[in-house]
Amino acid sequence: MHILPSSPQPRHWTAPLPGQLRLDVDAAFDANSKCYGLGAVIRDSAGSFIVAGVWPGQQASSVGMAELMAIKAGLQMAKDFGHSSLVIFCDAVNEVAKIQRNGIPANEDGIVIHDIKQLALTLDIVSFNSFSRICNGVAHCLARNALHRLSSEFWFDDCKPSWLVSALLADIYAS
Repeated sequence: MHILPSSPQPRHWTAPLPGQLRLDVDAAFDANSKCYGLGAVIRDSAGSFIVAGVWPGQQASSVGMAELMAIKAGLQMAKDFGHSSLVIFCDAVNEVAKIQRNGIPANEDGIVIHDIKQLALTLDIVSFNSFSRICNGVAHCLARNALHRLSSEFWFDDCKPSWLVSALLADIYAS
């Protein structure tokens, strides 16, 4: 496992190197109710869809905490489905920077960052990157969808809802 620094922020969705998978994650957060939705999608170096997941939740302390939980959920999804060579992208610049730093913060974020770093140790290659929200359309759509769900759900290439197909196509054609 390697935690590599971010590369320059791309302005559109870019494919990972051959042999790697790209994990895009995002969180949606309702400040009034403190409810959150997490979304993650994995695609290969050809841009082909592998798997996506959504996780609804309650009582996140902040949008930053929800973003950290999205990174953790996405890494766990990748591990659970046997994917280990990852490049991770998230539009939460501050949270990605916290993960890239040495050490663990002595606060609430530190608990989740510790879990993220422990999960990363179980994977082959991990690169944490931040990027513009315009490059995160599919994960953002998944996170917003999760806000309205009662339970987690996963989709694979052979069965995905039409709204997810539309988001995937929009992402690729915008590239």
